[in-house]
Formats: sequence, C-alpha cells, structure tokens
Amino acid sequence: MAGLQADNINPEFLKNFITETIYVVEGDVAAVPASPPAASTAPPTPEAERTTAESRPQTAVKNLITDHALVSTPHLPKTPDAAAAVAKTVEKYEIAGANAKGVVVLVTLPDDEFNKLPKLQFLQKILGAIGLQPADVAYVNNKTGATALFEDLQQALQVNYIISFASRLDTTLPHDKFTLYHPVIVGDVPVVFSQALSMLENDQEHKKLLWNALQQVFL
Repeated sequence: MAGLQADNINPEFLKNFITETIYVVEGDVAAVPASPPAASTAPPTPEAERTTAESRPQTAVKNLITDHALVSTPHLPKTPDAAAAVAKTVEKYEIAGANAKGVVVLVTLPDDEFNKLPKLQFLQKILGAIGLQPADVAYVNNKTGATALFEDLQQALQVNYIISFASRLDTTLPHDKFTLYHPVIVGDVPVVFSQALSMLENDQEHKKLLWNALQQVFL
C-alpha cells in the first residue's frame, strides 16, 4: 500500500459478456419488391408452408436479457442490524479526531490521559514527521483494556492505517505475527506496534525503532 508522502520531515524525530439489447437498424432488412409475384392457385404443401415461415423476416427483436429463464431469488440468512452492531462496537472504544486520512492511533489509557492525547506535543511531533496533521487522525481509546479487534475498528470508523501504542490488537484475517516496530499488513491495512508514548518519550533507542517502522509505511 502506498505510503503517505511527507512534505517536510521533522529532523528531530529521526527521520473489475456484456449482454446488450439488439435492435433492427433500418437498411439491415432486405427491401420488399414493389410487385410481389402472383400466388399459386394450388394449395401450398406443408413443406412449403414451413419453408415460407422460416424465411419470413422477423418483425420484432427480442431482448436477450428478458428471454433468459427466470431464476428464483436465493434465500439470504438474516444478519444483525448494522446500526446496532456499530453502536455495540463503539461502546468498547472512545473515538476522537476528524480522521481525514483514516489513520487510527490506538491506545489504552485512563480517560483523563486520553482527553489530552490530541494535544500531546510528543505525539504531534511523531505524526508531523510522517506528514500527518491532527485532522488526519482518529484517536481511539480501547476503554475496556481487552484485546481490540481489527474488525470492530472497521465497523466503527475508516481504517487505512493503525499505529498502536501499547494497545493489543487481534483479527480473524491471516497476518504475520505482531511484533514491536515491524509493520504487518492486515487485509490491506498496515499496522505498526510501538511501546507506550510515555515510555518512548525518554528512550532514544525505541524512538529510532519506531521511526524506522513508520518510514516503511508512510514515507
């Protein structure tokens, strides 16, 4: 998946048989003689009648689609109401941010810390270094602390990328093993796992590892 291109990299961070209706077009049918030949006084034989019927021009063209035999509509199993499913999913997560580019910042934090997240300077430096503005992101707090499900996140919001800061994630889709600082593709969504922001801020080695992982996805 093509990454997002950063305009200015922050040096401080380390850089898918068309069946058509057929019509008779004037001129395609042979012209009828002005004076037809005199009819025979003898009654036509069955063979002659059949030959005449077969050679008679068609006066109408059938629609090839409607000539097909009707097929009964297959019975579809009932599924849960989509809106109710989304509402139940949202109960598990608190979501903030405009999410203009579908970049999910996934965390597991107390409410007061999560409320400060959009204004956290260290996080904004990380996002700025990969060409993202605050409006490009959705901040998602996994309130229960249980393992978040990729499919739940997709129900709740647009997901093009996931950056998880010490928040567990699982999915029923096939994927490589989730490990720190090694981007993994789930479906067509790159996922980057990192240590918690509070730990990263004072650890230069982990900052470098995160930067290398983000470069592979976004730059």
